[in-house]
Amino acid sequence: MNSKRDSHKTLGRILDAATQPLVAVLISLLLGAVVILIIGKNPVAAYGEMIRGAFGKRVYLMNTLKRATPIIMGGLAVCIAWRSGYEAMGGEGQMILGAMAAALAAYSLPLPGALRILAALLAAAVVGALYSMLSGWLYEKFDVTFVISTLMLNYIANYFAAYLCNYPLRDPEANVYQMQNAQTGKIPSFATLPPIIKGWVHWGFVLALLAVFITWFLFSRTAFGYKSRMGGLNARFALYGGISPRRMLYLVMILSGLMAGLGGAFEALGSKGRYVDQMIFSTGYAWSGMVAALLAGMNPVGTAVASILLAGLAVGGSTMMLNMSIPLEVCNIIEGIITLLMSVKLVRIAASNRKARKAAKGGEAA
Repeated sequence: MNSKRDSHKTLGRILDAATQPLVAVLISLLLGAVVILIIGKNPVAAYGEMIRGAFGKRVYLMNTLKRATPIIMGGLAVCIAWRSGYEAMGGEGQMILGAMAAALAAYSLPLPGALRILAALLAAAVVGALYSMLSGWLYEKFDVTFVISTLMLNYIANYFAAYLCNYPLRDPEANVYQMQNAQTGKIPSFATLPPIIKGWVHWGFVLALLAVFITWFLFSRTAFGYKSRMGGLNARFALYGGISPRRMLYLVMILSGLMAGLGGAFEALGSKGRYVDQMIFSTGYAWSGMVAALLAGMNPVGTAVASILLAGLAVGGSTMMLNMSIPLEVCNIIEGIITLLMSVKLVRIAASNRKARKAAKGGEAA
């Protein structure tokens, strides 16, 4: 009897968790259909073209998975930080610096192919982790809110990378007048992430799936998930349990930044073959990753699935634009509505986390 009641409760929790994302997606698709009708097109045909353009052929599917790779990594960075009680939104800056570090290492290090790729990935992971730790240090030392510090650090990272790309690291062989954005030197082909099979997505996607499994395992099958959440939400209780909140803070920030930095590296080494100015900032990979994490309820596996769907929205939207003359902005509107509706959940999570920390501080003062 108890087991049946528990199963009903579990099913109820799953349905509750799935309701808001499903409603958000449905509302966004309905409003997108209204926009398509306004411009004089058939919404059913348009959405069918979008699905075919994202998943209908192997080449389309591979483009979708390629775009999904950095989104998955950005989503994992959000999952790790937010599940631990830290409202960090600095994945974009960490991804930008990770991409720059990977491109610079793969372009300039005098190492053979495999070692150069590993060195580039390591450089991206270290840079992303260190930049993420900076927001943790600001929080620990000066009680700077994560949302504020990480958002500001995103802009600093973007402008710093833009300076490097436009001046000291600018590709000397590139024709300035033929380039839309500045870029670094082209990475040798032997130092880029190759496709799994010719015509398929690059190995970065496989590594992203491996990162999904590692994140899921850490939070579901080890004590790390419990310790990180206790350290983030109730430092006093964590200390009584023998958990160091300071240590968990930096571990979480390192792991989150590492994921974001690698996401940037996968894009630089697997898709672009160099660092191109605004390649992360303008594409919104980190923000799509946050939306994916919210849609999945901060579940790593669900985040990967949602990332692929959001990538399909963008890739399929390009096909829809070419074949039906529907502006790509329609897809941006759909994702924007999803983001707007899911931001309610974001605010609720942040408010809940702050409330838990204040209650813990109040208990400590008492």
